[in-house]
Amino acid sequence: MKSSANLCHIADMRVQPDDLIAGLPAKLIRKLLRHNRQFLSVADVTNVLGLGDEDAARLLKNLETQKFIKKNASAPGVEKTWQHTIKGGALSNALFSAPVTRLKAESALSGLMDRVKEVNGDRRLLFRVRRVVVFGSFLSESATVGDLDISIDLIPKESNRSKHRELILAHANAAELNGRQFQNIIERLDFAAQEVRSYLKGRSRIIQLTDCNDGVLEIAENRVLYEDPEKTPTVPKAIGPKVRLRRIKGCPF
Repeated sequence: MKSSANLCHIADMRVQPDDLIAGLPAKLIRKLLRHNRQFLSVADVTNVLGLGDEDAARLLKNLETQKFIKKNASAPGVEKTWQHTIKGGALSNALFSAPVTRLKAESALSGLMDRVKEVNGDRRLLFRVRRVVVFGSFLSESATVGDLDISIDLIPKESNRSKHRELILAHANAAELNGRQFQNIIERLDFAAQEVRSYLKGRSRIIQLTDCNDGVLEIAENRVLYEDPEKTPTVPKAIGPKVRLRRIKGCPF
């Protein structure tokens, strides 16, 4: 259990749309960070913000200096890419809107967990959800919630890595035939997972998704809602604020 005195309050980062970050409005930097969480490149900056290559590279360097991103040493291919830091993930999920009622947040959570069931049971989708964790203001005692911060862990449904890669590329190729455009192989490889993330979010304004391995769960109090690839996920009823050392009624975790 994390000590509340040591918690970094990243889940509820609130900035004004026109606050400047690395010389640009926060809303533009947030848009960029949301575009690609794992493999952000100069090409992404050019595509999203319309900057030239030199200005794009300079912006990435500034964001790295300010610790919003870090170099991704494990990225496939030869193109230099960056990935979010915890601070960058917080900015990516930053809110420009007013808080919502807890009831509305609980309704959004229920819908999300329904979609987790659908994803895990749909053979057309190449990933399943292994873990769902909630963190942030939803675990507070407040009657309102800034947003619904959820970390998810996706795993391939195909256990053979080579076969899984073939399926991913075939899926991307099929999407391309239907008009989807990819800038590089990285976007192709991430497309199937991003498709699942988008479906899970369900166009909800208040659901903010992160990956379980992005570091936020190491410093933020959290609660596991679902963690078993073989069981059907369920959402606890009337989940309410978190109480230390007590289980949620009806929740087996």
